[in-house]
This record gives sequence, structure tokens and C-alpha cells, in this order.
Amino acid sequence: MTSNSLSLPAILLTGLLAVSTLNAAEVPSQMRAVVVRDGAVAVEQVNVPAVNPGEVLVRIRAAAVNPVDTRITPEAGRGPGGPPPGAPGRGDGPGRGGRGGPPAQSGPNIPGFDASGTIAALGEGVSGWSIGSEVIAFSDRRGAYAEYVSVPASAIVAKPAALSFESAAGIPTVAYAAWAVLVDIVNVKAGDRVLVHGSSGGTGSAAVQIAKARGAWVIATASAQNHDYVRSLGADEMIDYRSERFEDRAKDIDIVFNNVDTDTANRSISVVRPGGIIVSITGTIDQERVAAAGIRYSGRMPGGTPVGEMLGQVAQLAVEGRYDVNVDSTFLLDQVNTAWDRLRNGSPRGKIILTLP
Repeated sequence: MTSNSLSLPAILLTGLLAVSTLNAAEVPSQMRAVVVRDGAVAVEQVNVPAVNPGEVLVRIRAAAVNPVDTRITPEAGRGPGGPPPGAPGRGDGPGRGGRGGPPAQSGPNIPGFDASGTIAALGEGVSGWSIGSEVIAFSDRRGAYAEYVSVPASAIVAKPAALSFESAAGIPTVAYAAWAVLVDIVNVKAGDRVLVHGSSGGTGSAAVQIAKARGAWVIATASAQNHDYVRSLGADEMIDYRSERFEDRAKDIDIVFNNVDTDTANRSISVVRPGGIIVSITGTIDQERVAAAGIRYSGRMPGGTPVGEMLGQVAQLAVEGRYDVNVDSTFLLDQVNTAWDRLRNGSPRGKIILTLP
């Protein structure tokens, strides 16, 4: 054998190294990301996150805008604007941080929990996935307003082919909030009468679809201009909250899902049958009135379903044509402030999405 010849094992090793080098070269060392710094929100060049054992690196195609994103603070990657108990991003919910909350985001303060995209790299010990696979991802340490995010392999599911990247990105947080209430807390079942307040928004539209998929009779409140849309999600009855009092229409309700405000939660007491329940993820409620009415009440509580399992079940509903995400509007990463203005002031129908071509 000449000095420049290689044995078969050496040739194979060289090929493997070449593949590894190619895969590594396809992921840059830096990326564009939305960074919150000293109260200002801007796009910066930052390091691509490391991929720890058990994690995958996702090349993001779309990221969802959620109200909690706009309340992020510069303190240790999270602050009082973090998700309430039981929501994604809280250690007492489906994340990886335990009851003390998720690990603080290291490095730059990047908002965003929900994303869809393709797998760019696999961490040690990850199997069953391939580079290039299209996925929906939830990042409990935020970081989704970026070109790349690293998440646990347990927090991704295959993106249904029927869903665009934009629609798929709108699933995780709102679906988890609705699932935690309707499945983990109240276990909604066929024949239950469910009243959903705020039904045209992200969480409300998720609640309508999940309740309907489980066989409930769904009554929903929304402005008249959104009635056709919410009916298309499966609502059986619509109430225009601007022109009529829902108390005059909704009777003998088993479950109220309140996604609006404290006043709506307290007004709902009168429409719940004895033994029924109000779950309010927005605002508080008069506990004495609840007790006097013989009904139950719950604020947002930790869900019992792991986020990956929940995503898988909702993705299956999407495959079956029983769950969809309406994309209200899309914005490029550089337009994040405009997207947040739309969220705060525009009463979006469904989800606002940041896109990363």
C-alpha cells in the first residue's frame, strides 16, 4: 500500500467525518434574532444556541406571537411577564425546569415559545429524527423569535403536511392552555355544554376545536364579524357579546372557559348548572358567589399532559381535519414591533406569525 492510500476503515471514517463536517457547516455560528435589551426590542446578530444531549436544533420557518411574549423583561431571560402557572414556559407546566420554573435563558433575551421549521442538528442520544424533518416545536426557555432554537426532542412533533409552517407555529402555547383546561382539569366529554368566551382569538379558537373534537356542545361569544369564522371551527351556537348579554342565551352550562376578563368570569356564575365549573385563565372570581351557586371554580392550573404528548394529539386532530390555526397576519422578523402592535391593538382573529424565509 502506498503512503497516500487508505484502508477501507479509514475511507469509511473519512466519509463519516466529511458528512459530519458538511452538516456542521450548514449551521452558521451566528443567527438573526429578536433581542430585548434595556427595554428596547430589535433584531441583532447573536450566537446560534448550543445543542445539548437530548435536544434538537430547529431551523425556524415561522414563530407565533403570544401576549406573554410582549411582557418579557430583561431580568435573567424571564420575569413577571412569564406564563402563568401551568402554561408552557413554567416549570410547573410541561417544560423541563421542575416546579422551580425553567432554567433562565442564557445569553441574549430572545422572546418566543412556539415555532415550526426543520431539524438542523441532533444532540447526543436523540434518535427517531432526521436532519431536514419538518417539525412543530415548543421552547420552554423562549428563544423562538430567531433563525434557530434548541429544544428537547420530547418537545417536538412532526408537522402535519396539511398545515403550513405558519399555521403549525400557532399551535403549542394556545393549544396547551386549552388542553390543560378542557382535558386535564375538567375532562370535557360528549354531551357537555361548554361556553367559550373570547372564542375568536388564539386560545379561544383552540378551546372551541378541542371541546368540539371531544363531543361537546359548544356555545361561543364573539363579535358578530367573527361568527362565521368561529362556526367554521365547530361552534354550535354564537352569541354577539356587543349586542346581547350572554346570560340571556346561555343556560345550564357544564363548563365555562373564560379567556376575557374578571367581569366576564363573574357574570358567568349565573349560567352554570349546579355542579358545573368555571375555569378562568384571565382575571379572578368571587369565591363566595361561586360557593353559594353550588358550582366549582379553577384558575389556570398545571396541566397533566406532557407538552410533547399534547402536541402529538393536537397534530393528529389536524391530520384528521379537526384542528386548524387561522393566521391573522404575518410579519418578517424585522417587523416584530409592528406585530406586537397588531397583537395589542388589533383584536386579531387567530394567530399573528413571524416568518423567516
